[in-house]
Amino acid sequence: TEECQHGLGEYERHFVKASLQDFERAGLALSREDSAELQRLLEEDSKVCSAYGKNLGGDATKLLFAPEELKGCTEDFIQERLGKDVEGKCTISLKYPDIIPIGQTCEVAETRRLVSEAREGMNAYKNNLELVAEGVQLRKQIATLLGYPSWAEYICTKRMSGSFQAVDEFLTNLQTKLEAAGKDDYETLLRLKKDHCRDMGIVFDEKLNAWDTGYYGNELLKSKGVDSEKIREYFPLDHVVSTTMEIYQELLGLTFTELFQGTYWSWHKEVRCFHVKDTASDNSIGHFYLDLHPRDGKYGHAAIFHLVKHNSTHGAVDCMLCNLPASTEGKPSLLRHQNVVTFFHEFGHIMHGLCSEGIGNSTRLAKCPRDFVEAPSQMLENWCWQKSILERLSKHYQTGVKLPDAMLNDMIQAKHVNVAFGSLRQIYLSRLDLEIHGPHPPKTAEELQSLVDKLRP
Repeated sequence: TEECQHGLGEYERHFVKASLQDFERAGLALSREDSAELQRLLEEDSKVCSAYGKNLGGDATKLLFAPEELKGCTEDFIQERLGKDVEGKCTISLKYPDIIPIGQTCEVAETRRLVSEAREGMNAYKNNLELVAEGVQLRKQIATLLGYPSWAEYICTKRMSGSFQAVDEFLTNLQTKLEAAGKDDYETLLRLKKDHCRDMGIVFDEKLNAWDTGYYGNELLKSKGVDSEKIREYFPLDHVVSTTMEIYQELLGLTFTELFQGTYWSWHKEVRCFHVKDTASDNSIGHFYLDLHPRDGKYGHAAIFHLVKHNSTHGAVDCMLCNLPASTEGKPSLLRHQNVVTFFHEFGHIMHGLCSEGIGNSTRLAKCPRDFVEAPSQMLENWCWQKSILERLSKHYQTGVKLPDAMLNDMIQAKHVNVAFGSLRQIYLSRLDLEIHGPHPPKTAEELQSLVDKLRP
């Protein structure tokens, strides 16, 4: 309108334009019949997504292993799970505090395979493969109705990338640059496996399976002086959480005050809530929740949820969900360094959501395209590799001493070990996402599994 063109500033015009685009993308220009069909498809997609998430969060899979089948895992890990359901057997769930130690430290390949298959096989999480196949077909119909060749194109057009083609070209270019180094990484891990099989007196199958990469990647780090189990002793959860918050308060000029249990709305007794103020002005900025440990029915990964967006009358309310190991009787929760990085990264998202200024939150999450959201936290997490920060974050759970220089330096030196191989896996996951949401999405669970097997490096 004339008022929008000449009566608003550049900032306001940007968000007016964004709002109009959102209306168009929601089907405002469709006929009444097409609009009704779009609504039906969106509701069906929402139901599929809900069922998929429920299968993940409500998963109650229990795998039983004898202690000797968990050889290589720490004694504490084994004893904490021994006899929980069956005498003489360790109960293993598919939650991170169980599967990560097994994937990285269990010497028994068959145990790692069984855990991997339970989590990623055709029958994992009930009918989730069927739900994905159903969902991508619904999304293709939605995209077609809105005039896009694919759901991937529909999504990419509102990202910084701008188009499916731009993402595809970026991934192709990156993959080309990584392939040689990735092959070297693969061969290194394969040699470690060959040597290990020889030492164990077992048959070497001359390939690196999905359940092998975590274990031999960890063995490679050990050969470079990085022992993840020893390092865990220097990262008790409570110290990492409090120190991370200290660092962010110093960096951003904020003051966090924890609220007393019972004075705030909560969905579980373990959930903590903090009030955030600007230190200089004493102005209230908002609140954040921390929900750190796994439990039945809970979202299974690490993520931030923006519960309330700020406006001129109130501050934002954000929540961090993680699945970090909980403390046990007589021993505090100890984090792997990768858990420390994850917590620091996710807390960066909390700060991004709370500290973003302006009035645009009603139209765009944190006022930026979705594929920019990771940039601040990707930058911030690198501090978890800086010596001065690691010295602050570390504190041995028994002696209180900081991470020794020798261990710290070995960690920093090994930061990029296996990085090409790991990056190629991320490219594979990105390509899989593009393919299943492309012009010709898989129609059945079998087609989906076939596509996974075809693209997997």
